[in-house]
Amino acid sequence: MTSRTGPVVIVGAGQAAAALARSLREMGFAGPITMLGEEPRPPYERPPLSKQVLLEGHVPEALWLMGEDIQRTQVVALSTSARVVRIERAVRRVVTDAGQSHPYETLVLATGGLARALPNLPVDGRYVFALRTLEDSLALHARLADARRVLVIGGGWLGLEVAATVRQRGCEVTVVEAASRLCARSVPPEVSAYLLQLHRAQGVDVRLGECATPTLTPDHVRLGPDAYDLAVVAIGLAARDELAATAGLATADGVLTDCSGATEDPSIFAIGDVARFCSSPGEPGVRLESWRHAETQARLAAAAIVGRPLGYDEPAWFWSDQFGRLIQIAGLPRPDLDLIEEAPGEKPLWRYGRDGTVEAVIGVDRARDVRMAHRDLPALACSIGGPRG
Repeated sequence: MTSRTGPVVIVGAGQAAAALARSLREMGFAGPITMLGEEPRPPYERPPLSKQVLLEGHVPEALWLMGEDIQRTQVVALSTSARVVRIERAVRRVVTDAGQSHPYETLVLATGGLARALPNLPVDGRYVFALRTLEDSLALHARLADARRVLVIGGGWLGLEVAATVRQRGCEVTVVEAASRLCARSVPPEVSAYLLQLHRAQGVDVRLGECATPTLTPDHVRLGPDAYDLAVVAIGLAARDELAATAGLATADGVLTDCSGATEDPSIFAIGDVARFCSSPGEPGVRLESWRHAETQARLAAAAIVGRPLGYDEPAWFWSDQFGRLIQIAGLPRPDLDLIEEAPGEKPLWRYGRDGTVEAVIGVDRARDVRMAHRDLPALACSIGGPRG
């Protein structure tokens, strides 16, 4: 594969974008790198938004991924508050809403996603909140100062992290989830049961199998007979793939890419939350929203750009902090896997696989065990290619 030396333009300025710029320089890429981000701030870590930032209301220095010193030493031209509105593939350039044109040899889409909204309960920043950006987290923290009862709509990872943090601040919290169990799309039933027990033991009112139809009154959010001071909508992320779709690239709630992040256009890659990774004819691949996956995807895309492609040689990895418990997932716990081993107790561990071979491990406060198991699990690309339930 030929190494590219011309301009790299990165649309987006989040975790994956910053990791790509860093990886390109570490791999010896000497060409121009331009990063175009819609937010007014430079790249930052998102995991703390639902935890430390929401709890404490200040921005830790470690949150920032690309300060001025890093931009200078890595020679990255970062433009904030820059929204790309068009990709002109024929002439290889992107155009921003301000009319600025940026030519590229390689374009990388790291546009992330938007918090899904409830049509009958629009986010207003006063009574109804979403949590996707740093501004969202700081605004919600400020509003919690005079809140007593909080409604969290959505029982996925973000909803549970928000619920745990808000509960730690002393508020009464109700979580409403439409599915019959928590985190149903990402973990098996026994792990969902643990999460339910964890939250209920901390006083969170968790309601399962309930489609929330709240209404907004002049001073409250109401759900049936109950009134809440505010609501947080955490019902998932919609991939921001509209730019790619308008440019004619294949999308399916995410930009379809191969296992290096390359799209059907050899000049365009997609990484991070917007990428549907390891796609192939008849198989849309997977879209994973995790810090580790964003970092790995960025490294693989950088390697392909400099002409030294790498394989996805590590398992999937995800973690969550809730009520002081560290929940870690190594591998991809697909629905077709069997529960091979369960170690119950205060610090449970579950192993999943097929035909006696472990393919995924989930542990609570079992960092050493999960880390050791991680070494022997199949790489993510192999897991995607296996049978699916």
